[in-house]
Order: sequence, then structure tokens, then C-alpha cells
Amino acid sequence: MLDVNSWVEISESALLYNISQFRKILPKDTQLSAVVKSNAYGHGMIEVAKTIATKVDYFCTVNIKKPILVLSFYFEKNLAEALKQNIELVVYRPDQLVALSKIAKKLNKKAKLHLKVETGIGRLGVKNSQALLLAKKITSDPNLKLIGVFSHFSASEENKVYTDRQLKFFNQFLAQLKKQGISHQFTHFASSAATLVREDTRFSMVRLGIALYGLWPSDLTKRLALKKYPNIKLKPVLIWKTKIILIKNIPANSAIGYGCTRKVVKKTKVAILPIGYFDGYDRLFSNQACVLIQNKKCSVLGRVAMNLTIVDVSKFKNVKINEEVILLNKNISAEILAQLAKTINYEIVTRINPNLTRILVK
Repeated sequence: MLDVNSWVEISESALLYNISQFRKILPKDTQLSAVVKSNAYGHGMIEVAKTIATKVDYFCTVNIKKPILVLSFYFEKNLAEALKQNIELVVYRPDQLVALSKIAKKLNKKAKLHLKVETGIGRLGVKNSQALLLAKKITSDPNLKLIGVFSHFSASEENKVYTDRQLKFFNQFLAQLKKQGISHQFTHFASSAATLVREDTRFSMVRLGIALYGLWPSDLTKRLALKKYPNIKLKPVLIWKTKIILIKNIPANSAIGYGCTRKVVKKTKVAILPIGYFDGYDRLFSNQACVLIQNKKCSVLGRVAMNLTIVDVSKFKNVKINEEVILLNKNISAEILAQLAKTINYEIVTRINPNLTRILVK
């Protein structure tokens, strides 16, 4: 038992297995970029990066030895340090080029850049006409180097018409670059979902995000992917655990937790868990979720508090303080918890507090 109240276990074998599944379906010359932003979707970016460093070609936002690509460039500080470390940056504004060119010149280095093209998601990126101007400025500046050109889909598995439209805009821009004689090393558009369902979106590199962690981007993605690749499988990487800090009996007809939202009709044995919405265990799990103790499901009673949660352990005679409790695994999946919280599996894992201990298990 770890000397902490709550922790996350990361399966090295599951991470490596998920990568191998994508290597099987990707052409050998397609680069695989592992997206480890937002603390590796809650899994622990250092732990994940160390585990897969020799199995991927690129990292997005963190790295050990591989090239690093920072996907969202909306910061002003530490640019000099980023260039010193050969970090590749995304650009989509003229002023970014000016700032980076000055810093690169002082350092006697070339700033390595990926130009983000806006094709319809409405976030970061630059439209085709302006993108061509930025591409020309990059290639004409001795302090800058165009490494990649990319975009991002809005609904690659949900809306074929819109995806086709985005892809058309992107291909038109690539044709413009070619006509102007502007070259670059990497072209990338596909995230996990697009990689699985649209071969025409893969280009020379794919960005593997949620699927790297053994989670399907959506049920629709899973259905479409299994039609194309019946043997593909993803293994969830994360198990979230805590332990019991107190066991007590609640008298019959007693209310439990804030707001008195749950009342027990009979004497009930409960366990108190040192976990709450501060840790990422959503308040919407109140009176809905279950945890696993000794491989048996135990219901959450009352409201999840900031740092504490109460569960029913009446079925046990031998439950003990410090006993291990599973909050999330393949049986109480991120998808199940997402339904309770009316959200998506991405949010369930990403919101696990980064201060909680992450440990790698074989």
C-alpha cells in the first residue's frame, strides 16, 4: 500500500499495446506523434513520455529525446528557452513570426515552425489566403524554418460532409504551397478518430491522443473503426485508486452528506474515502457512482464533497481501514463515469488532479 491517500496506476504494457495497434494500420512511412498535453490526458506526462519514448516519432507538448511540438502557441514567455531546446512551435499570426525571428537571430538558431491552417473548427489557425502569406514569410526569413503544416478536424467521425469540406480546404492550401515551391517536412491533420476512420486524412504524420490511453474517442468512432479493422483493440491505461480512512455505522433513518440528499432506512455500514471533486472525482457522481472494494461494487452515498466521499460497505464483514478502493478501471470505466457526469471520457481522466501520485506498473 502506498503512503498516499489516492493515486493513479499507469500500465506500461497497455500504453505500448495501444501504440502497436496503430503501427499495424499505419503505413510504415507515416510518423506517429503522441499527444501528451494536459498531463497526458490526466495520465501523467512524464511517466507516459518515458514509457513510450522509443516507440513514437514525435511528442506534442512534452518530450524526452524526440522532437517536441507545442500545439498551441498563445504564450509570450520562455520563447528563447524553447528555441534553445529545439522545441517546435505552432504559428498562425504575423507578429509571432516577427518575435520568433528576432529571438532566433540573437541565438544564432533557426526557429522550427508548424503553420496551423484554419479549415473550419473556428479556433486557432489562419485562413488559406493569409496562410500562404505566412508560409512565404517563414521561408523567406533566414531565422525561421517551416517544418510542418497542419489543421484540426471538428467532427471527423460524426459529419462526413463537413470533414470532406475541411479536407478540401486543406488540400487546396497544400496545392498552393506546392505551386509556390514552398516545401515542408510534415503534413498532419488526423487525430485519433480521423486516423481510425479516414485513411485520406493521415498524410505524413498522425497525432494520437485519447486512443493512446486506451479510450475510444466516441462510440461512433469505435463502431466505424471496427468495421474497417475488426481485430483492433484498445486497452485502458489508467486505474485510479484510493483507500478507506474510516469505517462507521450510520443509524437507521439518518441523512448522509451535504444537503441531506440521501437517507438510509436501516442501519448502514459506510466507509469514508479521502477523495472528492478537488481531486477530480466529480460532484455529479453523488448518489450515482460505484467504487470497487474486494472486486464488489459499493454505492456512493450522498454528495461527493471537496475532499471526502462516503460509500456503502454494508455487504462486508471484514472490510478494513486502509483497504484499497478502485475509483476507475475497465469495470468502472471513464465512459460509465462520463455518462453519470453528462460529459465525455476525455474530461473524466483529464480532470484527475495532477498533484496525485502517478506510478508506472508493468
